[in-house]
Amino acid sequence: MAKKIVVIGAGAWGGWTAFHLQMAGYEVTLIDQYGAGNALSGSGDLTRIIRMAYGGDKNYSALTARSFELWRKYSKEFNTQMIYDRKALWMFRGINPAYAEESVPLMSEMGFKLEELPIDVLKDQYPQVNFEDISRAYLEHDSAYLLASVSCQQVFRQFQLCGGAFVQEKVIELVWEGSEVSAVRLANGELVIADYFVLACGPWLKQLVPEVSEFIKVSRQEVYYFNVPETYHDLPIWVEFREGEEMFYGIPDHFRHGFKFAYDERTWLLDPDNDHRHITEEILEKMKGILSNRFPLLADPMVLRHHTCVYENSPDGDFIIDRVPEASNAIMMAGSSGHGFKMGPALGELITEHLMSSRPIPKAFSFDRFNNSFQVKTQYQLK
Repeated sequence: MAKKIVVIGAGAWGGWTAFHLQMAGYEVTLIDQYGAGNALSGSGDLTRIIRMAYGGDKNYSALTARSFELWRKYSKEFNTQMIYDRKALWMFRGINPAYAEESVPLMSEMGFKLEELPIDVLKDQYPQVNFEDISRAYLEHDSAYLLASVSCQQVFRQFQLCGGAFVQEKVIELVWEGSEVSAVRLANGELVIADYFVLACGPWLKQLVPEVSEFIKVSRQEVYYFNVPETYHDLPIWVEFREGEEMFYGIPDHFRHGFKFAYDERTWLLDPDNDHRHITEEILEKMKGILSNRFPLLADPMVLRHHTCVYENSPDGDFIIDRVPEASNAIMMAGSSGHGFKMGPALGELITEHLMSSRPIPKAFSFDRFNNSFQVKTQYQLK
């Protein structure tokens, strides 16, 4: 059994994986060039949504259900609240709500509730929301939001407390000996040697594993926090699907940082090392228009905060968790595609059990699937 393991990337996937491996008795070195949950990574900023509605997909439903358990378990053990319960309102404008309808049976079987509510009932319950152009709507009762950077830092702290080692430096290449990776070379020239390697470095994976370059597209996800009246603070998380493959989501005011709103668009490409991350006026104006349509009293709201999140998208929206090509002792975790953060605890557990007892990784996450025909999906279909 491998004893020394290097994990590259201290975000949600790499951090939880390093923690679980260290707790299982491995000698783990975690490497990240910027630190745990940093603002440049896909795990930075304030919050993420965790929800069970997944269109009936069994892999993601199982991982998310387990992650709910682990977020709550470790919030208690770390003495830090990382999960905050909040219902989620799923709205559909001009399209069939098949995604919600297909989610209901499996969610019910697993003990989670997603119910369709009449529009008139929702108008009375949430008068701040404009439902005039909404055709169908569902309320998810067991959703929540998660602390993002803070939880990554807490996991990192616990990893260190149980003996894990950390190196803050950029990994520039994998060092090979035949079909095995023997070490990683750092930007300062040093080598870090191990028996096994886990690559969970998000948008930077392409620099270490060029074979994935064709199948990972890095995009910018602009997130805005708007100043809103207190009457909006207790609204549910909201997710909206629209005709034309548009999707929006948001979290009401939390921790007094504003009303979080994001337009889920994957065509705004981003170089994680070189592109600017400041406000894009064109995107901001579009988002203000969408916000005022759904919440009429929020015309031209003040921006309190802005963050450019990084998405590393696979063509079909499914994760890529598989052996690094040609390597017998390295695994890559990629293609989080904007919906992977919440599953960090369960994925870290999966990788650990995969190494300890050969627990199988879902075939849907295999990198080999791209050798055959596969369905290219938009973010509208992914979520």
